[in-house]
Amino acid sequence: MAAALLSIGSILVALGAFRITREPRRLSTGWVLLAAALLLAAGAAVLIGDLADISVTVPQIAGAAAGVLGSIGIALVANGFVVVRREGRSLTTLSPMVVGAGLAMMGVVIAAIAIAVPAPAPVTALAVILCAIGGYLVLHLIAFGGYALLYDALPSREQADAIVILGCGLNGREVTPLLAARLDRGIDAYHAAAVDCPQPVIVTCGGQGGDEGTCEADAMARHLMARGIPAHAIVRERYSRNTEENIRNCLRQLDIRGIPADKIRMTFVTSDFHVLRTAALTRRAGIDAGVVGARTAAYFVPAAFLREYVAVLTTHYRRTHLTTAALTFAAFTAVVAEAALPPH
Repeated sequence: MAAALLSIGSILVALGAFRITREPRRLSTGWVLLAAALLLAAGAAVLIGDLADISVTVPQIAGAAAGVLGSIGIALVANGFVVVRREGRSLTTLSPMVVGAGLAMMGVVIAAIAIAVPAPAPVTALAVILCAIGGYLVLHLIAFGGYALLYDALPSREQADAIVILGCGLNGREVTPLLAARLDRGIDAYHAAAVDCPQPVIVTCGGQGGDEGTCEADAMARHLMARGIPAHAIVRERYSRNTEENIRNCLRQLDIRGIPADKIRMTFVTSDFHVLRTAALTRRAGIDAGVVGARTAAYFVPAAFLREYVAVLTTHYRRTHLTTAALTFAAFTAVVAEAALPPH
C-alpha cells in the first residue's frame, strides 16, 4: 500500500512540475499538487506505521482532523477581530470570522461522528454530507491558496513591452497603501523591462467608484509621475470595475495606441493574493502575460485570500461544482431513502 501511494504521488509531482513548466497559469495544477501531497503524506504515514508497527484507527484520524480544523477556525476568528478593528466591517473583513466559525463547527461535528454520539439516522446522514461539502470546500481552498503562493514565488519574467497595474480602490482622490504597493512594484517592473525594451509602457487600470473623487487610473498615473515615470509612457484605462474588465479594457487601450496585445509581452502587477486569479484570467484572454504581486500586510492576508477564493469559486470550476453537487444530492437521497425503509 505504501509503495503504491508513494509511486502515484511521485507521478503526480512530476505531472505538476510539467504543467508548471508548460503553462503555470492553470488553476487545476493546484489540485494536481494537492493530490500529490496527500498521497505522499499518506504513503509516508503507512510506511512509518508498518516499520514501527503502529496501527491508527479511523476515530483517531477523525479526532486529529477535528483538532486541526478547530485550531485553524479559532485562529481565523481571532484574525477576523484584528481585521475588522483595523479595516472596518465589510464582507471581506468579516470573512475570516465566518469561515473560522464554520471550520470550528465542522471540527465539532467530525468529533461527534468519530465518537458515535447518538443521533437519529437522518441527522447523522445530514451531518456527514455537510462535512463532505465542507471538506470539499476546504480542499478547494488549500489547492487554490497553496498554488497561489507557489505561483507568486515562481521567477518572474523581466522582459515586457507593457506593464499593466490593476487598481484596487482609492481613498477619496489618493491611492491607498494597498494600491501604492502595487504601483511601486509596477515601477520596479518598468525599470527592469526598460533594460530589454527601449520604450515600455505602463497601463494604469481603474474607473471611478461612487465614493471616489477621481478615477483610479488618473490617481495612479499621478503617483507614477511623481516617482519619475514619464507621462508619455503611461496609458490610462479609466472605465473598468473589476479584474476581467481591467484586462479587456487595457487591451483595447493598447490597441488604440497602436500596440497590438497579441504581439507583445505583458506583465500584470497586482497584490500577492490576487496573482493566481489574474494569471488565470490572462490565460483565458489568450495573451502572453506574466503576473507579479506586491506584498500585503500579514494581518490582511487571510481575508484577502478568502475573498479571492470566493471569486474563484464563482467564476471557475463550474463543471466540478455541478458534478460534486449532483453526487452529494444522490448520496443524500440514497441515505434518506434507506433510513425511511421499515426495519426487516
